[in-house]
Amino acid sequence: MPPYTIFLAFALLALVASPPSRASAQSDPVIASRAAYQEAVHAYESHDFRAFLLHAREAERLRPAHGGMVYGLACAYALTGDTVAALATLWRFAALGHTADLDADADLTSLRALPAFDSLRHAMRRNAAPVIHSTPAFTLAERDLLTEGIAYDPGTRSFFIGSVRRGKILRVDERGRISEFVPPGLAGFWAPLGMRVDATRRVLWVSAAAVPQTVGYDSADVGRSGLFRFDLASGALTGRFLLPPDGQLHTLGDVTIARNGDVYSTDSRQPGVYRVRAGSDSMEQLVASPLLLAAQGLALDAHERSLYVADYSRGILRIDLTTRAVRLLETADDVLALGIDGLYLVDGSLIGIQNGVAPDRVVRLRLDASGNRVERAEVLERARPDYAEPTLGVVVGRDLYYVAASQWERFRDDGTIEAPETLRPPLVLRLRL
Repeated sequence: MPPYTIFLAFALLALVASPPSRASAQSDPVIASRAAYQEAVHAYESHDFRAFLLHAREAERLRPAHGGMVYGLACAYALTGDTVAALATLWRFAALGHTADLDADADLTSLRALPAFDSLRHAMRRNAAPVIHSTPAFTLAERDLLTEGIAYDPGTRSFFIGSVRRGKILRVDERGRISEFVPPGLAGFWAPLGMRVDATRRVLWVSAAAVPQTVGYDSADVGRSGLFRFDLASGALTGRFLLPPDGQLHTLGDVTIARNGDVYSTDSRQPGVYRVRAGSDSMEQLVASPLLLAAQGLALDAHERSLYVADYSRGILRIDLTTRAVRLLETADDVLALGIDGLYLVDGSLIGIQNGVAPDRVVRLRLDASGNRVERAEVLERARPDYAEPTLGVVVGRDLYYVAASQWERFRDDGTIEAPETLRPPLVLRLRL
């Protein structure tokens, strides 16, 4: 690999893929770290390595768990001759679970003769090695579905899978028979994303958004999103709860349901979490917080007094449902809580489907007694050869069923598919928790 490409690959993830935010760099460490990182990239490209180190230190100080920030700082130390600091930073990079091909990076040439470098190589290889504990639950025949969300109905022992590409929802019964629960082309319905069954009230709740990857996408709907309620017996649409068109981009990406029937959903494009109270005919904004940069999965605590939210860029947030206060959970130094899509609470721990770090994985985040700190992270599954961007799941008893091969990266924003003839059958895995 030519010089500089690994660091710049991290830069692409840290900067180009970062969601828009209204927070100011002066008040928000994530936004400030991105600004410092951008300066580090400019200095790096100019071969001004002392300036690179200065800005890389600041970026990493503000965001010490982000792989791009940590790896960039290690490269900066190596390029300015501080091999001790470079090695220590790479060890911290490895301890967080990140991985990189150290031998392919010319930035690290000064470290390769050092005795500790071989141990680092092994640590990176361990982090990249597959961890496989799940078994296939079922696959779907249509390869171009672009599956995202999954739900389970204990009453009929059926799963529901959403197809972003086709704008439809499939039902898989206990015998594995597949049928269309919501057919494509339903008027006023967009791409199904997160979904949950309310078994008590016999309805399926679906968060949906207008996205260009859907067949028949209408650009007039750009930025539109909402929650949809379907009757489980008939598949009839019984409720539409839409965010008003305000000129902003919205994506209600995931959903969860309280025992009393209240429904919660996260907006991954704007800093908000929404709620539909049981029996209500409208949706309200529960919170609007600058801490929400890219909200994804969400899970209620055991007493349903607070809501955990996985923010892709920041980590795990906790929302007090009484005061509506939002706080960022503290994490142990070796815990990586970024890049989590699906989030579930099981036995006092959070289970996260982590597709925003490399390699993709499923993790258990163990909370302390207060529920406000992540004490430890445990990898449950990682780097399966059959992964193609795992997304969301559903907990059934002691098992997590999750979409393991969504293939999102193959579906372009212009509505076309990269090499459609090589798409895989969508895969759902069953992981014992």
